[in-house]
Amino acid sequence: MTPQQHISYDLHRMVVFTILAGALASALGISISLFAKFQEIGLATFSQRPDFLGNYVNSPLAYIFNMGLIMAGSCILLAMYGLMQLKLGHFGNYISIAGIWVGVSIILIGIYPINYLFEHRLYSTSFLVGTIALYFLTMCARVNHKVAFPTPLFIVSALGFICACTLATLLNWSTLDFDPCQHPADMPCMVAIVMWCQTNLVMVWCIMLALTVNKLARQSYKDSLSKSLSVTY
Repeated sequence: MTPQQHISYDLHRMVVFTILAGALASALGISISLFAKFQEIGLATFSQRPDFLGNYVNSPLAYIFNMGLIMAGSCILLAMYGLMQLKLGHFGNYISIAGIWVGVSIILIGIYPINYLFEHRLYSTSFLVGTIALYFLTMCARVNHKVAFPTPLFIVSALGFICACTLATLLNWSTLDFDPCQHPADMPCMVAIVMWCQTNLVMVWCIMLALTVNKLARQSYKDSLSKSLSVTY
C-alpha cells in the first residue's frame, strides 16, 4: 500500500464531509431566514419566490439567506472537485464543468440578491440554464456509467430537470425575470412552488453526488489495496 493511496482516499473523504457540512449549514441558514419571514406573513411566505428572502429591505434575515446561498454554491464546487478527481471520463468532466457553472452562479446570486436587480436577473438565469445542462448530462451519463451515477441520483436529476425546464418556460426571456403571479388569494403561486422545489432539489442532488463520490472512492481504495496486496504476495 503506497502513501498515495492513503492520500487519495483521505482527499475524497475530506471533500465528502465538507460537502455534507456545507449542505447542512446552508440548509440551516435558509431555514432560519424562512422561519423569520414566516413569523411575519405566515403561509403566504411559500407563495413568494425563494429569492425574495434575500431582499435586504423586506426580509428580516436576508443576510443569513444570502450567506446560505454562498455556502450552497461552495458546496457544489467542492462536489465538482471530488467528481473530477474520480476521473470518470468525458461525461464526468462535462458534469463537473456544468456543476462549476451552477456553483459559481449560486454564489453570485448570494452576493447580488434581488436588491441588485440587473445582476440578480443575469445570474439567476445563468443558474437556471446551468441546472438544465447539469441535470441533462447526469441523466445521459447514467446510460453508460450506471455504477458511477446510481438510480437515486438519476431520479433527483430527472425531477430537477423537470423543474428547471418548467421554470424556463415560465421565464420572460425578454426581461430575464418571471412575470407577477396571477392567482387567487387562497392559491399558491406556481412559479414560487417550482422555485422552492428547484432550490431543494439542487441541495439534494449535491448530497447524493457526495455520497456517490464517497462510495466510488471507497471502492477504488479497496481495489487499489487488493491489487497492492496481490503484487506483494
